[in-house]
Amino acid sequence: MKENSRLHQLISIRRVMLMSLQLVVVLLLVACSDDPPDWKKVLTASDTTPTPSPAPSVETTNELVIYLDTSASMAGYVTKDGQSVFGKTLRELRFATGTFANSDAKVLVRRIASDIGPVLADMELTSASQDQNIYRGGETNLAGAIQSFRVATTPSSNAPAQPTTTKVSVSDNPKPNPIPRFHILVTDGVQSTRQGSATRDCATGSDQFCVRQKIGELLQAKWGGCILGIRADFHGKVYSEVNRAAIPYETHTNDPASFRPFYLYVFSPDPQALDSLVSSLKQRLRGLVPKSEPIRELNLSFPYTTGPAEFEASIGKDARSFISKERSSGGSSARLTLRVDVDTEKSGAKPFTIVAKLPWSDHATDTANEAELAQLLTWKVEGFYPQQADSAGKRFPDVKILQTHVDSPGQITIDATAGFASGTGDPSWRVYRIEARLNLNQISPSWIREWSVDLDTTREVGNRTFNLETALLGLWSASSAKDHVVAQGYLRIGPK
Repeated sequence: MKENSRLHQLISIRRVMLMSLQLVVVLLLVACSDDPPDWKKVLTASDTTPTPSPAPSVETTNELVIYLDTSASMAGYVTKDGQSVFGKTLRELRFATGTFANSDAKVLVRRIASDIGPVLADMELTSASQDQNIYRGGETNLAGAIQSFRVATTPSSNAPAQPTTTKVSVSDNPKPNPIPRFHILVTDGVQSTRQGSATRDCATGSDQFCVRQKIGELLQAKWGGCILGIRADFHGKVYSEVNRAAIPYETHTNDPASFRPFYLYVFSPDPQALDSLVSSLKQRLRGLVPKSEPIRELNLSFPYTTGPAEFEASIGKDARSFISKERSSGGSSARLTLRVDVDTEKSGAKPFTIVAKLPWSDHATDTANEAELAQLLTWKVEGFYPQQADSAGKRFPDVKILQTHVDSPGQITIDATAGFASGTGDPSWRVYRIEARLNLNQISPSWIREWSVDLDTTREVGNRTFNLETALLGLWSASSAKDHVVAQGYLRIGPK
């Protein structure tokens, strides 16, 4: 009997120990379910890095070709002493390729009028910087000049082309003749053409439709490009595209706002090398223009930021009892963690803010000011973890973006709300992706609006370019910039 009693005691003890162990396991599981999901696991499942586009199949020579608009409308930019802003710019172009890494590109020149002239040596730029007689063209085939970007140069006796073995990429197709790696078209943007493109095949003439079409073809072929705008002193005649009248126009040294714009259309099948060239070129040219009239840019392909954005969450006093933030592990300022009280299913979603700091590139800030850049962004928040198959029997806090605004340079505040909806599922964690993309249809950069005019028949608008807004914004909206993800962050949010 004693042995049976002792056996029953042992069995009872084991049962108690087993029940205690089960209770511990349950408590551990409950505790673990309250922990946020691991960042590494989440972001591995959320890899949205776009596959890099293949480089264009083009073999290039180590050359920079300057296409110089020599129509009569350009003569007023030139002075005999060569000290005008335009004259200095032409001479700077001779040395632009020698100031960035790994480049010793040969500079060549082609005159542009009704036809595309032969290849000339770079000394042509020095002559063109001080001799108004070079600018006598009655028409300007800008579309033809842009078409020539994709054609090999024809060597002349005083400027032999020197092909190199440098390639942008490898192609299985038969190799065409190498083309120059860099191209810069210098023009005032005045079309100066009588033929136009009535048939829209752009075989002749150079109206705005054809210019946009030819540049669009380069962008579709993954070329890099931008358009630089410079205001310069001018003493001569401007030619109306509306009534063909020649209008005397004089700028004033003490009034840079009276200066007349001209443009550099800069393109290359090698976008990375072109980025370095443009940065170097702008640095050299900044010393030539008044500080009140900086160099402008229309960025068609370069990154708008120099690195990832930083994000920081902030909860106001009234919402702190419902929403709390935690320090996120993982060493990234683009990852945020919040907890939300389940009682928000009754009291309603509560407000919080996310401050995004964006490291804008020079390409971006020369295209638009900080406020305009912020307005160009379209923000989206999207839940992606856990996937639908793993969401059964659970409910998650909802996050909505209400509005965005700029508080200081490079800093954008995102006003949002978070809260649980009514339901029967177990409150659980969800991870959201916060993303900003460029919406180039939102607004146009202010400098383009200020420099554009839709009627060029009076002297008072000599400091503007006819139909500039139409010409440039058509290119901008078609550029690869609209596909850029400018900022991306992640928000882990679960029950408090």
